[in-house]
Amino acid sequence: MKNKILIFTLVMALFAGCDDVLDKEPLTSIPDLDMFTDTEGAQQALNGIYNEISHEDYYGRLMYAFEGSKGPDFYVEDTGNRFQEENGYRESSTLDAYADAAWEKIYSSIFLCNKMLSNIDNAEGEANELKRLKGEALALRGLAYFDLMRLFAYPPTFSIASGDNYHDMYKWGVPLLLSQEDNSAASIDPPAREEAIDCYVQILSDLNEAAQLLNGISASDGTISYQAVNALLARTYLYMGQWDNAIATGEKALGGTSMLAYDSYTSSYYSAYNSESIWELQYSLADNLGSNSLNHLTRNPTIDIPGDPNDGKIADDKIGYAGYGGNVYLREVLNEVDGDVRQYLICDNELGDDTGIRKYIGDGNHSVHNIYMVRLPEVYLTLAEAYAEQGTNMAKAAEYMNHVYEARTNIEYTAPATTDLLIADILKERRKELVLEGHTFWDHFRRAIPFQREAEGNVSNDVAYIDYTQPQVVYPIPMNEMEANPNIRDQQNPGYAPYTGGQ
Repeated sequence: MKNKILIFTLVMALFAGCDDVLDKEPLTSIPDLDMFTDTEGAQQALNGIYNEISHEDYYGRLMYAFEGSKGPDFYVEDTGNRFQEENGYRESSTLDAYADAAWEKIYSSIFLCNKMLSNIDNAEGEANELKRLKGEALALRGLAYFDLMRLFAYPPTFSIASGDNYHDMYKWGVPLLLSQEDNSAASIDPPAREEAIDCYVQILSDLNEAAQLLNGISASDGTISYQAVNALLARTYLYMGQWDNAIATGEKALGGTSMLAYDSYTSSYYSAYNSESIWELQYSLADNLGSNSLNHLTRNPTIDIPGDPNDGKIADDKIGYAGYGGNVYLREVLNEVDGDVRQYLICDNELGDDTGIRKYIGDGNHSVHNIYMVRLPEVYLTLAEAYAEQGTNMAKAAEYMNHVYEARTNIEYTAPATTDLLIADILKERRKELVLEGHTFWDHFRRAIPFQREAEGNVSNDVAYIDYTQPQVVYPIPMNEMEANPNIRDQQNPGYAPYTGGQ
């Protein structure tokens, strides 16, 4: 068996040009070949960070595939399909499915951010360019730690002492490395997990500093902007239940975008950089993930011509992995309101035996599609939830809810009589609107709301009902990390077997 090494050493070695490192080697012995002195070199370094987060083991596929497989709306076919262990809640301390891939790729992104941030203050160039470069790197590092917390740690309601469901066993976050020096020190004294509260403090610090740096600076297509950073701040505050802060940052994220018109949704919702887009990752015919793309994983190609008699039928049953099926609960939710244009997302899959969801439609190729990172409807629904939870302006909560509801149904939203019912409506709207964008499972988890899944494919009867007592609601800390890092061995996630030695 290949002797894998401490993730931080692996990341350093990979970036230094070694593709298959077999021996543990001190970080300090690997030469630093990637210093930059000007904005051109810094931009190349930043491009490397975007390349990492676009990988299939991060936002190219994994984040949304994990969320879909864990949540209430999808099942994975039961033989030989990717993410079937996640879907069946079968990960273990020794068989961790895609946990190792996620851990390595996200920490690789953090390593590159640290390297960028450790050198940018010494680079020469125009002041606003330097601010932009630093702001983007900080924002991407904050996002990376937020995603590590979603995958490997419990949400704040469980992990922070003020949370309604707090328990000491859930308190762990992830290791924090915040500089190039931290990366190097990891080979000598590998880092333990920090507590969750400290991780969220760091995430907010990175994102808030990034917002300050990016304020007033234009962003290019495919890159993170001031508006997007504020949307990520609002998302983080929502997870933490800090409603006032979620409102303040969410409202800063509203400028420059608008909801698609009801009549044009079916022909434009999948278009790159449409009016609802705040930030998306860009892929092209010459540079895409091919069979590792999210669209390839979740469905077969279909005929996508609104009004055509064959619209939604499989176009080519030999292309597309199509391991995911949209289950009966997702169909019920999307079909709840007559005339809801999101019913268009439902399409055939696997020769019509299953339901596909065409959230992503390839441009010129099944696998050529951008990945949504932040869209305007998410921000509206974040604001609606925060205002409803704040409790002082229910009309505002209903107004933000209606921005999405009316755009999709052509019916004005009528708020229910109680706050609890309004919040339930908002969460259901998020489920409809943000399907396959990495939210539904975590919306339930962050609020400790159990859910029922259809017992189909890899979803067996014993994991059809999810109430967060299952260890597999989060990934285990990977065995490779445990073997290389003695300081983390007594910090495995609850319910997973403790480390007992190498294998």
